[in-house]
Amino acid sequence: MDNFCSCLPHHLSKNPSKSATASRSRGGLFRRFILPQILITAAAGTVGLLWEASQQRKLDRERMAEVATANARFLEQVKVPRSRLMAENLSVITGSRVGFFLPDEGLVEGRGWSSQDRSIARLAKEREHEIVVEHPLRALCQPITDRRGSIVVIEPSRPLLAFSSNFSFVPLLGITIVAITAAFLIARSVVGPLQKLAHSVFSASANHEMSLPGSLTGRQDEIGILARTLVEERDALLNEQQLRRHAEKMALLGQLATSLAHEIKNPAAAIIMHAKSLEEQGTGPEGTFIREDGEHITSLVNQWLFVARPEPPRVSETDLVPLLRSLKDKLGSLLEFHRCRLELIVPDRLSIDGDAQRIEQTFRNLIDNAVKAMPRGGTIRVELARRGSGGIEFSVSDEGPGFSESALRHFGETFYSEREGGMGLGLALAKGVVESHGGRLSAENLPGGGARVNGTMDRDRTTAHD
Repeated sequence: MDNFCSCLPHHLSKNPSKSATASRSRGGLFRRFILPQILITAAAGTVGLLWEASQQRKLDRERMAEVATANARFLEQVKVPRSRLMAENLSVITGSRVGFFLPDEGLVEGRGWSSQDRSIARLAKEREHEIVVEHPLRALCQPITDRRGSIVVIEPSRPLLAFSSNFSFVPLLGITIVAITAAFLIARSVVGPLQKLAHSVFSASANHEMSLPGSLTGRQDEIGILARTLVEERDALLNEQQLRRHAEKMALLGQLATSLAHEIKNPAAAIIMHAKSLEEQGTGPEGTFIREDGEHITSLVNQWLFVARPEPPRVSETDLVPLLRSLKDKLGSLLEFHRCRLELIVPDRLSIDGDAQRIEQTFRNLIDNAVKAMPRGGTIRVELARRGSGGIEFSVSDEGPGFSESALRHFGETFYSEREGGMGLGLALAKGVVESHGGRLSAENLPGGGARVNGTMDRDRTTAHD
């Protein structure tokens, strides 16, 4: 987890709890996501409103042109004089100021015309067929085809965003609220999972463990891919960290074993030789005890060397039955001292192509582990048999309390030991030897009490004689 935390920004990993609190607030990502949506909504609404206003003004201009044309045709058909009264009547009918330009009499205007009305009317006369705008008025002059003058129509010129008295802002306000609410919900649906993911990562840096909820890792979108990638990268970093620590331990053990092997094995060999001389002289059990302790020291050094610098096994045909019986004799004093009894359930002969020294060391470690599991004594049972598919299978069982859950999970792991003073090399060496012989080693607790280590060896050539 240290490596995973080191990938985080320094100021975040230094104070994860504070950063996690900050990540729960509405941060910059949420603002960056929702503000553009609000601006786009506002811009779209404004553009729509301006377009609607322009369309309305266009319709007003078209209506004005239609009014002027319709009045001009009416005057042509009825053949009435273009008088002040006629101008006032048409103004009442059309809702606009209507006047006439006569060829000889000039402008005939209706009642209540102002100087501004007259001014824009004359300007419209100069630009016939064109709507003239002089705020707050607009005018259009349309010729009468009977060559008896022209008609001019004047209306108020409304601004682009002009709202009538019956215009209601409620629909516009409702649409705006709906658009902003939709933008908020969309932003929260995207930013919310990211905030949850960030909070989980910061919590992991604080608690030294990561457990992302299934609502994140189970997603099939980019957020789910990101969450699963974080978990995978974190696991990869932890695995790399464990491998590096294991390599460092192996390097340290290799240096230690190499430096001590020469210094220990030569004196130990001399001690074993003199102990055998004492045994031959029949001076008492002291020679046997000394020899066994010397062999135990040599065995420890060999284990260090094997774990630190594993080498391929030196294969030769090895009969495991006499090997186990010889090992039983060698461990006789140890078994007697711990009030343990070793039972061998083996055929008359069972041979395998393997490294006899390492196989013996494997069974020695398994038996020694069983002895230490029974401080009050008990029976150790070693079973050896032929496998139907070729190779051999064996088991070493005891009557102790059994393995703990943690020991079962870490079975065969180098330097893992729950026993006080244990180095965690015995079972690791046994597992390594078995695997180098093409087999597997596993452990289990027996239902009636005790534990059992099961193993197989699958070399190319095995022979068994019942």
